[in-house]
Amino acid sequence: MKQILALLALMASTHALADWLVDPDGSYLGFASVKNDLIAENHSFTDISGTVRRSGEAEIVVSLASVETLIPIRNERMQAMLFEVETYPNATITSTIDVDDFTALEAGQSITRDIRLSIDLHGAQISRNAKVKVTRSADTVFEVSSLGPILVHASQFALADGVEALRNIAGLQSIELMVPITFDLRLVAETN
Repeated sequence: MKQILALLALMASTHALADWLVDPDGSYLGFASVKNDLIAENHSFTDISGTVRRSGEAEIVVSLASVETLIPIRNERMQAMLFEVETYPNATITSTIDVDDFTALEAGQSITRDIRLSIDLHGAQISRNAKVKVTRSADTVFEVSSLGPILVHASQFALADGVEALRNIAGLQSIELMVPITFDLRLVAETN
């Protein structure tokens, strides 16, 4: 998930001495779930942080306890039964990018690139390619958005049993194990 967040790595610094920080208030990381084969719902995480170093190393951290489904009991169940936040509090997305393409952008300009993300969640790690759009919205601000969902399967992160537990407790016929993730992240230059 927040597999997604390394996309921020594309936003490398145009200020030679600055790193870039994820603005949690201006950033969104979401995923969808499908239950009973017909009902799709959107969810998100409200606590996202991270840094893109001027070297091109990016790390995005998602607090799994911040899952927001708009139903408090479902939030609690996902935290305890799916993500097991007591043991696995965060998802981490990392990437290393060549920042030269992005530092040359003028305010208002965008570029599209494929980047490689490493996603660490629930004790497992996978890699995914993601197509992202990077827009320089101001001299010290970049926006990084997914140009389509990043698809992950719950079993890749040993989450299939947790999904089954959620299905049972909610009395559902099914919950899809394939999960699309999207993001829209804002990076701002770190001030010293």
